[in-house]
Amino acid sequence: MGDLVNLSFGPRRGLRKATSAVTWYERGRALEGSDPSAAIAAYERALAGRPDLADAHNNLGRLLHDRGELAAAEGHYRLALCSQPIALYWFNLGVVLEDQGRDAEAITAYERAIELDAQLADAHFNLARQVERAGRKLDDAVMLRRAVRHLKTYRQLLRALG
Repeated sequence: MGDLVNLSFGPRRGLRKATSAVTWYERGRALEGSDPSAAIAAYERALAGRPDLADAHNNLGRLLHDRGELAAAEGHYRLALCSQPIALYWFNLGVVLEDQGRDAEAITAYERAIELDAQLADAHFNLARQVERAGRKLDDAVMLRRAVRHLKTYRQLLRALG
């Protein structure tokens, strides 16, 4: 028993500090334009260290969406929303739902985006398009008027941006 107490591990060596999740996130952002595959890997490393890093989930979702991996992209958008329910994440979720043909869910996501940020012009445009399509399918004049209202808002927001 005495031998166990007097164990010696040799001279102490410095430990290298691990790369932080935020550093991996920043690397991902820097790589998006030049090497999307490396950006995806960097975002995955960031999320391994900080699963609650909403921006990393959102950006990873966008890159996967661009590659056509719609289910995976949807999952990352939803995880981003669990951490931070902001308008841009709802908008991105709406786009991926629309791309999967889940129009009613896309409408709900665009509506939520607009509730959080009424100035999000693209959400108004996409919602107008979706509501118009549904209104024509159902021959519903109320839905068509609603679509026109969102389209008008979209145009007003674009004019305001200059």
